[in-house]
Amino acid sequence: MQPHRIESKSSQTAAYTCFTRGCATREKNPHFRGPDYIAEKLFPPLARLVLNIKPARKLMIKTMFPPGIYEYVLARTKVMDEAFQLALQEQYKQVVILGAGFDSRAIRFNNVNQSTRIIELDAATTQNAKIEVMQKNNIQIPSTLTFAPIDFNKEDVLEVLRKNRYTENERTLFLWEGVTMYISACAVDSTLEFIREYSDAGSRVVFDYIYASVLRKENRYYGEKGIVNTVSSVGEGWSFGLEEGEIERFLDKRGFNCVTHYSPEDLESQFLTDDDGTLLGRVNGTHCIVVAEVKEE
Repeated sequence: MQPHRIESKSSQTAAYTCFTRGCATREKNPHFRGPDYIAEKLFPPLARLVLNIKPARKLMIKTMFPPGIYEYVLARTKVMDEAFQLALQEQYKQVVILGAGFDSRAIRFNNVNQSTRIIELDAATTQNAKIEVMQKNNIQIPSTLTFAPIDFNKEDVLEVLRKNRYTENERTLFLWEGVTMYISACAVDSTLEFIREYSDAGSRVVFDYIYASVLRKENRYYGEKGIVNTVSSVGEGWSFGLEEGEIERFLDKRGFNCVTHYSPEDLESQFLTDDDGTLLGRVNGTHCIVVAEVKEE
């Protein structure tokens, strides 16, 4: 197996996602505005300058992101935030963020976190870059947060978590944001198997995925060609997808119930539509998000 790019250098897609979240906080319309106020603190100085100059910010968004990806990341952030906040409200014992990138939820919601442990897993290169920039910007790391470096294609998730405060057979939320499409089908299955076997019934996993037809370059969806070219150009091409309409069967075979499924159209309707019904932006049609729950045995 050839080394994945993010094992030797901090993930560019993680950086792009962080920049997207920061830009979204500047949107005037509350239905379109992003919630991640920490993201901009993780920017390099030039990116911060761009953020505060509207014409430059709009130009960067148009230049950097294929059609619908800015809107998709904004909606996905809100879906994941809702799941994270619900887990804290219901006092889940732990939250595991698989492929955390520059995630800031442990910081943004620390004031309402009573005792939930949060474990972030990611490639060491990306994780080290994040820790370094947090330290430079005096962002306090909560005591509830643990960083756990991992190579998802080579290392066993359970073994890494065991070394980093994870407790087996407790109700846990797993956030798996922007990861599945970059890893092998075997790695996806082994991660879901771990979640089912080593967390309590009722534990949840929230993840996004792409349609398998995107891997075949069928160009069936809005913004598909642009996003495929973008991820390939930075050396982080996609390798896993699911056929459209397959998600419930896929989850059932692996011991999960589908709680909520968001198609691109669902994301637009729930997160990108104004009070008067006006659509504020189209979501890239290649991605979906699912909330799944471990079945009772």
